[in-house]
Amino acid sequence: MPEPNKTLAPAELAWWLHPIPIFVLLNGLTGIAAYLASSETYLRLWKTPKYFTDDIMAITFGMIIAFSAGVWLALANQSGHASRSEWQGSVSYSQAQLLFKVSFWLCIMAYCVWTSIAVSRGLGLSVFKSIFSGGVSIYSFRDFFETMPGITTGTQFGIATVVLGSLIGVAAGWKSVRRKMLIVFLLAFVRALIYSERLAFLELAVPFLVLWLAQPALWTSRRALRTLIRVVPVLGIAIIYIVFTVFEYFRSWTIYYSARQSSLLSFGLWRLLGYYVTSANNSAFFIASLRQPLDAPYFSFYFLWHFPLLSDLVHDVFGWVHFDYDVFMGMLTAGANPEFNNPGGLLSPVIDFGVVPGLLYWAIMGLITGYLYSLYARRHPLGMCIYPICFLTLTELPRYIYWGGGRAFPALAFLLLSAFLLLRSAVLYESLARRALPAD
Repeated sequence: MPEPNKTLAPAELAWWLHPIPIFVLLNGLTGIAAYLASSETYLRLWKTPKYFTDDIMAITFGMIIAFSAGVWLALANQSGHASRSEWQGSVSYSQAQLLFKVSFWLCIMAYCVWTSIAVSRGLGLSVFKSIFSGGVSIYSFRDFFETMPGITTGTQFGIATVVLGSLIGVAAGWKSVRRKMLIVFLLAFVRALIYSERLAFLELAVPFLVLWLAQPALWTSRRALRTLIRVVPVLGIAIIYIVFTVFEYFRSWTIYYSARQSSLLSFGLWRLLGYYVTSANNSAFFIASLRQPLDAPYFSFYFLWHFPLLSDLVHDVFGWVHFDYDVFMGMLTAGANPEFNNPGGLLSPVIDFGVVPGLLYWAIMGLITGYLYSLYARRHPLGMCIYPICFLTLTELPRYIYWGGGRAFPALAFLLLSAFLLLRSAVLYESLARRALPAD
């Protein structure tokens, strides 16, 4: 294990953890695919007209450049500090463990309440039998597990559990955190399967991987593992395709598409591609249909419009915005395909504010992301707590802006508080490395 205060140079990290490559590759490839796909392809595969024009392609490249410039500027300003340790204040083992346990029990209580409500609505073994025997769609679970403000939001503390547990586990061993982390992962997997919410598992797996890779000593000494990690993006695409197709088998294939299409593998491939391409196309559709920006952060900071108490203030401040989920779905039904209803993330600020403010938005977000990456690369508590969520946002950005959604808010708020508290206690890796972790 490296010395606790040893500075970690960004060059030692896996290349794809840098925000620019992942941002450019995902958004660039999605934009190119959306642009090159013909109108006939859109109608045949995804049953929507094509709206992604030359102008939209140019705007897409502009947003990519703006974000990349912001990241570059942030890292250039930090380069002079790369040789010194950025651990400030102090972090104690007891405080790190306390925060980990609080986030875990908040998550567990939310799952218990949510499940109890589902059982009270009639969820039982007969429902599971009918769904997994192919009698009804797995979507039937949604009738029992309706989204409930405050309850489903509470399950998102599981992200904070994984982030804090990974900080403790990677630094000094997994004995005290592995059981709780395994429970959270298992709950997320079940949720992803029965609630058709694949993101519930990915938003745990991605931060875990990002934090595990923050310690090169764990993998750089093994040549085979080092090679494997370098090609993780390629492997990730293959794994996502396989997992997506398996989930889609229960979600839509058995009930809706098996009688119309002959190949599940082909169906999974084109449907997965469709989620990304149609997201970009939907952004283009709203830009063309609305004609004028909303002049409000509706898509960029979506959680503000549904946050308890604050939402009333937001609706009063932006009283001219008569746009909600029903309007959104109505527009897709009239001009696109509501089955593919992701709004797209890269161009969402353009829908909200226009092209020039959209460029400014991504330049600022690039500055913030680049700064957090520099802190993550030096194992600063703020970077270690928040950059995994930023990286997750970058992976989801072709579909929507994750960090602006309601599901990200609980974890971000808890992890910001955690980083603040950890910066005020004994240095995390130093104190953890020098004491044995007691078993649960």
